[in-house]
Amino acid sequence: MRTAFYAGASGLLANQKAMDNIANNVANVSTTGYKPQNISFQSLIYDEMYVNTPTDPEKGNGVKSEINDTNFNQSSLVPTNYDLDFALTSNALFAVEQDGLTAYTRAGNFSIGMAGDTGFLVTANGDFVLDKNGQRIMLEKEPNTNNFDTSNLKNQIGLFTFNNPNYLTPVADNLYAVSVKSGEAVAVEDNEGYLIQGALEQSGTNLADEMAEMITVQRAFQLAARVVSTAEENQRTINELRR
Repeated sequence: MRTAFYAGASGLLANQKAMDNIANNVANVSTTGYKPQNISFQSLIYDEMYVNTPTDPEKGNGVKSEINDTNFNQSSLVPTNYDLDFALTSNALFAVEQDGLTAYTRAGNFSIGMAGDTGFLVTANGDFVLDKNGQRIMLEKEPNTNNFDTSNLKNQIGLFTFNNPNYLTPVADNLYAVSVKSGEAVAVEDNEGYLIQGALEQSGTNLADEMAEMITVQRAFQLAARVVSTAEENQRTINELRR
């Protein structure tokens, strides 16, 4: 009975984590450049069912769920006609500086941030956008005006590719960090064909898929809860028989 109880309890925890992942994907359905995360289930422990059998068949005693990868498939592009909006048309990512560290994102809704009298290209969260050399992009003012020149930004913005971008590690603020599986960032030498100015990439969340997955996870959660309840009732019955 104890095995059944632990198997059911692990199922509750695993499916709750899966539900949290679905909720996060749905919450970001309107987030520019957001990429949904996929979750997978794995057995926790294996025991031999029949020790004397030649093949030693095994059975699982629990399950766990974990973020498997991120879906970096291309999402729909929406024109904005705003010079500081950029959409990626490939599997490349923008590089940004956050708290002194380099992270990567697909969100190209940029703006101008001031550091004293100097203007820099920044993200919606105020992080510095970097060029292909990992340097902040400083904006020059147009002659005889207080406006910043944004005409050459398409060539200044750094774009980076990875051997396995799906395995980048998600961090806060729609950013990703390099992982062992993703490989190191490789700078794109020519942005032509990679970048569209005056457009944004929509979120990659598909509400229909997420709702279908949510129903599946809810049913699995209910089944795990029933296993826990049944194991508890059986244990209670056994205890009463011993009296």
